[in-house]
Amino acid sequence: MDGKKSTNKWKTGLLKTGLPLEYVTSNILNNIGHEIFGEYPYIRPNESRELKEFSVDLRTWKCLDDNDKLIILSMLVECKYRQPGTSWIFSPYPSDSYPIGILNSTEDLVPVRIESKSVWKFERSIGYCIGGVELTNDGGGNTNGAKHGIFQLRFAMPVFVQNDYENALESNWSEGRFIDLSCGVLVTTADIRVIKPNLDLKDFNLASDLDDVSELKEAIILNEKAGPQLQEFADSLADELIEKHPELEQRLSDIDNVLIGKEWKNRTAPDIDTIKRSIGYSTERILIINEKHLGKTIKNLEKAIIKDIKKEKVYGKVIETNDGFKITKLSNK
Repeated sequence: MDGKKSTNKWKTGLLKTGLPLEYVTSNILNNIGHEIFGEYPYIRPNESRELKEFSVDLRTWKCLDDNDKLIILSMLVECKYRQPGTSWIFSPYPSDSYPIGILNSTEDLVPVRIESKSVWKFERSIGYCIGGVELTNDGGGNTNGAKHGIFQLRFAMPVFVQNDYENALESNWSEGRFIDLSCGVLVTTADIRVIKPNLDLKDFNLASDLDDVSELKEAIILNEKAGPQLQEFADSLADELIEKHPELEQRLSDIDNVLIGKEWKNRTAPDIDTIKRSIGYSTERILIINEKHLGKTIKNLEKAIIKDIKKEKVYGKVIETNDGFKITKLSNK
């Protein structure tokens, strides 16, 4: 009997470290074509506003299209193991008007545009949520739940997006037909549930089972506004990018000159404020996936992106010069 208890102790302890889940997650993503780079370290202020090094469990990379272009999907992935029977329960987003999508993109810095309709359909099929809680199999509940993993990702994403913008400014791969896409992903063994619509407190009091008040989901998109400290951090990264790359303003002006056609009659080209907002927006949305459905969910996201890539519109080329880069309009535009 003591031997069995000892065996269970090491097994429980190992699973709680999260290492087995990281291992399984890496294998799932590697099997669908993602390169795995291990931890993603980054610097951010801690609770005392001192700069410290933190990390996200995994960084992944996959080329989705290299046919005369280069479209990359990168993900920062945090893994959170929970004991069997644990549920994460989220409130559905309270509006039919959905937030800006889960993908961050360097599209604003190149004279190329890809569609987003298929990715939007993917997002709607999953659904957006706001704050959630954790419910354990013994009936205990807490408001922390996924917060630690989400917290790490929300601080790491603007660092990652800033780096992607720098890569876009410092290269002319495929003559500008180069877009880095990225998103933050939280993988968990907890059941993911969303509260059913149009319930009142009486419905919760009368419920005999979680299924009466919530629906089991394979994945959800969590959308939360950045708090003051996180927003300040994201803004500082945007300001750092702008200061480090004075050529950014000229790049955006060049893009403004080549974006022509009926689709731009009622739209404005990106400017400095667009770039700052994009870095800020990267803190707000995290894709949360149950480990059993990780491969399926990411493959569906990739299929949606590839559909949108097929509707690519090219307006110009990024050409290297002695002074850096310039954008020229395509002769047929």
